[in-house]
Amino acid sequence: MRLTLPPELPVSAHAEEIIHALKHQQVLIVCGDTGSGKTTQLPKLAALARPNVRGLIGITQPRRLATLAMARRLAEEVGSPLGETVGYQHRFETKLSPQTRFKFMTDGILLAETRHDPRFKRYSTLIIDEAHERSLNIDFLLGLLKCILPHRPDLRVIISSATLDAARFSDFFDHAPVISVPGRLYPI
Repeated sequence: MRLTLPPELPVSAHAEEIIHALKHQQVLIVCGDTGSGKTTQLPKLAALARPNVRGLIGITQPRRLATLAMARRLAEEVGSPLGETVGYQHRFETKLSPQTRFKFMTDGILLAETRHDPRFKRYSTLIIDEAHERSLNIDFLLGLLKCILPHRPDLRVIISSATLDAARFSDFFDHAPVISVPGRLYPI
């Protein structure tokens, strides 16, 4: 498995800062524009921050199309067939294996998992991506995570958002650190 970061992505310039935060903080807010590389690079950074910690790195997406697209992209980047190191699950399809380390899923799938795993014990890290969309599922997940975190000191949570109002997420999670990543804009 290759865990290299493309230097052209803005998030790569913040790799050391993000890894340090994940080693020392339970919750991290990463705010950055579209194109900054958050969705594909944060899972790799989570794995690099705690290489000996067992458990899935779960990444939520609000829509199943994004779930599949981002899983394909990360599988390509780490050099593994889709469904092995990088898997995905949405309402209509599951492609996971015993070797899966990174699991992309819709936020509804993660929410449904609370029926059988109320403390997310299968996960070492959860990345709530596109948190600025503030759907009911995302709001429920954020509330559940706030309740679960005191009971799971080993769990890391990354809230990833394109919003400029990262302070509200930080305040909700007891002043969690915020790392801002610039985006890449291209002329249209």
